[in-house]
Amino acid sequence: MGKFADDTLLEQIGENRWKAHLRKGWRIGRVPNGGYVLALVGRAIAQSLSNADPLSINAFYLEPTTLGDAEIQVEILRVGKGTQFAAARLYQEGSLKVIANAAYTDLANLKGPTNTVMTMPEVPAFDQIDVPAHNVLEIHNTIDTRIVKGREFFETQEPTGTGEFIAYMQYKDGAAIKPIDLLMFGDMMPPPSFTLVPNVGWVPTVEMTVQLRGIPAPGPLLCHARSHTLLRGVTEQDCEIWDSHGDLVAVGRQTMKVRSMG
Repeated sequence: MGKFADDTLLEQIGENRWKAHLRKGWRIGRVPNGGYVLALVGRAIAQSLSNADPLSINAFYLEPTTLGDAEIQVEILRVGKGTQFAAARLYQEGSLKVIANAAYTDLANLKGPTNTVMTMPEVPAFDQIDVPAHNVLEIHNTIDTRIVKGREFFETQEPTGTGEFIAYMQYKDGAAIKPIDLLMFGDMMPPPSFTLVPNVGWVPTVEMTVQLRGIPAPGPLLCHARSHTLLRGVTEQDCEIWDSHGDLVAVGRQTMKVRSMG
């Protein structure tokens, strides 16, 4: 197993109750990344539903989490033939930190009409890029991030007005990326709001939804994050995740608050 699998291991402590341990390697500053926390919650739901795959999960972040133990309580709402529904709550030291609602399925058996007006970003293939690894936060010691659009912001720290970042991502330890991992990758991109106004500091997530569309093929992911609006300190972040075969495997949207430095 890789670091992500190790760091999202759960211990069952009761019926649909799970003990997690939030570990180093996934933090934004001192706070565990919201996608990593969502993946812990998502794994607890999956294991409560006989290891089904996430189809859609929506979470609200009531308080920041910290390193250390957490308890996840899962409530199974309905088990259908093709779709299962559950809710989950994550607690630390008695405080409710995250609440989530989710639908799960078997991604390998999804079938039906297919069409999309969304297209994969036109960027060089991963093996053709000459881009240094992004190395700003603790998470970048774990995730190999190669920004192929928007790097100029990090060179100048000046807004570009694009509201967009595109990056390849994969694990530094070479571990395979599985469906549950996409819940974490849905929150691994730099906030595009950095490019919209000057002096952006912390951009905490209030709410996040990740929807899975398929099982990722082996190899790096291509992630496309965009923010179209920033109004009175609130922005949305939309993220598309494409696999190495050019298939869309996940989409996400977050509601985030933008806090200025100083």
